[in-house]
Amino acid sequence: MNIEINLLPEELRPRPPVETRTLLVIVLILALAGGCYFLYQGKSDTDAEIADLENDIAQFEKDVAAITSNPEALALKSSISKLETVQKAYNSFVASKRFWGNALERAQSDQPKDLKISGLTQDGNTLVIDGTAVDPGDVASYERALENKPTKFTVAGLPKWSSPSFTLIVAVAPGGEE
Repeated sequence: MNIEINLLPEELRPRPPVETRTLLVIVLILALAGGCYFLYQGKSDTDAEIADLENDIAQFEKDVAAITSNPEALALKSSISKLETVQKAYNSFVASKRFWGNALERAQSDQPKDLKISGLTQDGNTLVIDGTAVDPGDVASYERALENKPTKFTVAGLPKWSSPSFTLIVAVAPGGEE
């Protein structure tokens, strides 16, 4: 067993090139420097993105101002609002109408030979039939023909008769024809 005895004083003895504590401090300083660099770089990138976004927002605001002050765009916007109003009115009109199917054709096809229809007019939920007939019996048979067919006609009252013309008012149920 060898025992080494160092007779040199502490100051003159050989030391390791770097002490452990010194090495730890150097590594800690380098890690903090790297962290500060990445933090600064991230902040710089974020500031650049914010500046770009602010420029884009300013450009969008200019574009919006240009579009809203453009007379053609204002006219188109006005036209669109008018079209929407007309569309709503049309939809409510269509919703209020009855679907008559082939009821008008059926009213014309059921007429007797001696009866001539000169006008079919829709008046609300009724059909006004104007025509001429030689005999009031022809008008009565026409009424029966309308009510007996699979159409959804209901004669509303007696026909107005003034020889040779007549006016017949017929109520039409939704669907007009089964």
